[in-house]
Amino acid sequence: MVPSIRFSLLPVQRWAGRLRLAMSSRDEFLRYVHTEGNAEGGHSWTNEDLKPSPPHMVNWKWYNFCLFWFGMGFGNWTLGSSIVGAGLTWWQATIVVWIAAFVSGTCMALNSRAAANYHVGYPVLLRTCFGMYGHYWPVLTRGACAMLWVSILNFQGGAFVATMLRCIIGKRWDDLGSQFPPSVGTTLQRFIGFVLFWAIELPFCSFRPNKLRWLYTLKAWTLPPSVFGLLIYCLVQSRGHLASDSALAGTSTPRGTVLVWLVVSSINSTMGNWSTFIANMPDFSRYATSPSAVMWTHILCVPFPAAIGGMIGIIGTSCLQKAWGVTLWNQWDVFDAILDRSWTAPTRFGVFLLALCAALYNLGVILGANLLPFASDATALFPTYFNLTRGMWFCCLVSLAFMPWKLLASADGFLAFLNGYGIFMGPTAAVMITDYWIVRRGNIEIAQAYTSKPGAKYMYFHGFNPNAVVAYLCGLMIPFVGFIGTFGIAVPKGATRCDEIGWYVSAVVAGTVYVTLCRLNPLENVDKSLAWEEQAREFAASRLEAEASNDSLEEKSNVSEKEGDSKSSKSIVVVACQSVA
Repeated sequence: MVPSIRFSLLPVQRWAGRLRLAMSSRDEFLRYVHTEGNAEGGHSWTNEDLKPSPPHMVNWKWYNFCLFWFGMGFGNWTLGSSIVGAGLTWWQATIVVWIAAFVSGTCMALNSRAAANYHVGYPVLLRTCFGMYGHYWPVLTRGACAMLWVSILNFQGGAFVATMLRCIIGKRWDDLGSQFPPSVGTTLQRFIGFVLFWAIELPFCSFRPNKLRWLYTLKAWTLPPSVFGLLIYCLVQSRGHLASDSALAGTSTPRGTVLVWLVVSSINSTMGNWSTFIANMPDFSRYATSPSAVMWTHILCVPFPAAIGGMIGIIGTSCLQKAWGVTLWNQWDVFDAILDRSWTAPTRFGVFLLALCAALYNLGVILGANLLPFASDATALFPTYFNLTRGMWFCCLVSLAFMPWKLLASADGFLAFLNGYGIFMGPTAAVMITDYWIVRRGNIEIAQAYTSKPGAKYMYFHGFNPNAVVAYLCGLMIPFVGFIGTFGIAVPKGATRCDEIGWYVSAVVAGTVYVTLCRLNPLENVDKSLAWEEQAREFAASRLEAEASNDSLEEKSNVSEKEGDSKSSKSIVVVACQSVA
């Protein structure tokens, strides 16, 4: 069942009260501007969102992760466009999606376990393997790309809103009486849809992931029926017949070694659809109720819905190509084409519902894959001023100024950069996974990730872990020359080939080099005498002990439930992040 949604003005009233208090004096204003625990300003390594999540926020169970990926996977209508467009058949493209999704899901599971054990996000885990200062680079690269993608996905979400308005307003929507000049790069209708979608998105910036389970549950219940409904419409239009592979791809079918390489490179390009989530999942997994909740759920629930969703998109597009003689990969183009061919009330109502579900999918992707990662990175870069909600609001507001229609107009260079993003994230994920699973064997002293005092455990060499830095550069260096070639610069063919499988090359090389260097140059902060995840079990026990202690204090003092929750969370954070002598 979809959980009921209750709205209350109490949070707004509390916020207004805090704002009035902040305006009462300079000290109160600074206390309001600075994040929790940073009232004095200055450099800090912590705030309320960098600390381990308190128990009352740890509420993502295994089925929440299943529903999360169920809703994400069925939104992959356009996933097969680049694969089939390159010359693969629909069944070859389906196999490509299966392989890429399975590898991605496995990597997500491996990279989620540390967060599920220690209840911290991506930036804090980076400190343990890259160093207190070394973690800034992977944080910065992820945050910069996330902000660009927020702008682009908002524009795509605006296309669905524009379609919904066309269904409601009717023919008058197509002729508003005025239009932007062609030099602007978009239409007035698309711009209005973009602004409205952006405005709808803004309130969601006030919710952390533990408050967004209902949104992803709603997506999981609404998106699959809408996608299957659109597929049925496409099948009816073509009477169950599919277009030929050559007609759908617009090119001849490759053979031999050309086909083999095309399959390999397509698997890598499909990885780009999930490469951000491989790094991003710790920001969700920190709210997992147990480590097992993030393991098999990712391994199984990432590939199955993704492959089915991608296959539905390929078959639906093939049917419309057979029936109408045009190849439409983007869903908003499909919706507009349906309205152009059948302007009836039932059709308009059906397209409205389809566009609504597609817009909901886009909203979930923006929040989970871009706004939250940017906000998490902002808390690491500026912990004194940014927490998660402030980071999401800032990203959403700034993204409006990027004019995504201009970015997409210069698609060759800009989209090449975004598509090559995987070679930057692959080495990061590889170092994180191998560091936790092989080098440390699941043992992290989490309190040490909040201090840069001399001799601190994760300061390494002046705040940088040399093994991680060298491994990252080795993984990045091999495909980087080919990545430069995507901007029109002449590079050797071998470099281009390396870039076409860039994520796999960068990740495998970085992971292998890191483990090798840690064997040749062992890290001094790794205690090999510890059993597998021994410190994780100690951390969990300390949280339970602190929670039980506060429950006892609550009964004795007869305080309110709300005050008790607040004290409990603060005490547990103190246990986890006590100052280091």
